[in-house]
Amino acid sequence: MKQTSLIIIFLLVILPFAGFSQQDSIINLTVEQAMEHAIQYNTDIQNARLDVKIADKKVWETTAIGLPQISATGSYYNNLSLATQLIPAEFFGGEPGEFAEIQFGTKHNFNGTLTASQLIFNGSYLVGLQAAKIYREVSEKNLNKTEIETKSAVSNTYYTILMSEEMLEIVKENYKTFQEIYRQAKASAEVGFMEEIEADKIKITLGSLENSLKSMQRQIDFLYMMFKVQLGVENKKDIILTDNLSKILLEINVDELLKKQFILEENADYQLIKTQEDLWALDVKRYKSEYLPSLSAFYSFQENAMRNDFNPFDGSEKWFESSMLGLQIDIPIFNSGSKRSKVQQARLELEKISNTKNVIESNLYSLLLQYRNDFITGQETLENSEENMEISKRVFENIKKKHKEGVATSLELTQANSDYLTTVSDYTQSIITLLNAKIELEKILNEI
Repeated sequence: MKQTSLIIIFLLVILPFAGFSQQDSIINLTVEQAMEHAIQYNTDIQNARLDVKIADKKVWETTAIGLPQISATGSYYNNLSLATQLIPAEFFGGEPGEFAEIQFGTKHNFNGTLTASQLIFNGSYLVGLQAAKIYREVSEKNLNKTEIETKSAVSNTYYTILMSEEMLEIVKENYKTFQEIYRQAKASAEVGFMEEIEADKIKITLGSLENSLKSMQRQIDFLYMMFKVQLGVENKKDIILTDNLSKILLEINVDELLKKQFILEENADYQLIKTQEDLWALDVKRYKSEYLPSLSAFYSFQENAMRNDFNPFDGSEKWFESSMLGLQIDIPIFNSGSKRSKVQQARLELEKISNTKNVIESNLYSLLLQYRNDFITGQETLENSEENMEISKRVFENIKKKHKEGVATSLELTQANSDYLTTVSDYTQSIITLLNAKIELEKILNEI
């Protein structure tokens, strides 16, 4: 009895944790939740965020150049053998023409120097500071573009998986239908109500459907694997898509999306190229600033000790001080046209990026028109393909009924089924085309 109680207590403690473990291995996601998850965990986005942080550090690195700089140095020299100098002996009362051997210096020499400097004016530094801040803006714009591209890819994959799974279910039902048809045909052939060849033809169709099912399942497995990479999800976790295509299609507001005003300055691609243009404009300014003089101030304090014994910390011995305060100005005078060449190169690069910006601007307006047309066409194609699918399904059901009654041949049944599956494929493809057009339109309108 006591053993049973212990087992019950053990199960009560362990089972909740087992439940949590199972739950944690499954992620339920709507389209919006999938995009939010990717924004947080996608590797490309995480790297883009790191680029922004790197840009922040770069701004401070550039800023620090114009702030006070302080350094300290220390040195020790051991004169293993002092240099000997020859001095006329007559200086010391000796005979003219003779030389006295003299050694200057001490065996041990210690030196400590403290230096402080401050940049007062430098044109290149001021421009570089502006460029560093714009460089940070570029990294932010890159982050924004990466987020948009990732959300677009995630939603596209989400829709494709839903569509593939829906197509898989249709083919599964079709496969089950043909299994029953084959069973009936085989039974009829065995009793002589149908030729054996008719049953064999249906079996061929059945085998083809089975191969299609396996291929479609492998494709879906691959899509889920790719989806996990986009989301930044571990491969061992399972993902369940909680949205359905009917709901997604119903939520599309066609009129609102088509009437949405396009603001060029809000487009991610335009923002990025405009910021790059600003960066190149500052590059021209930076090279021009090299013609200006630069001014800096400095202060140096030095202490020296010269001893014959190694005793740098002996307080009875003196350290000799020296200090210096000064200004330094650098004035560029002549550089054989080197600076002028740099300015000209920077201007040409600026002209190139400006041309690219104009091309992107024109392309964006063209793409806007194209995506709107694709979206409208997608709507029309979807309506038409849905109607065709319903018609082909009715035809298939009618032929199936006739085949059961012995009026229609297996060839007619197979052809009707093939036509039906083709219209199903066209229908699913039209949905993907419409949703892709929606994604592209939302991207260019900065709505995703």
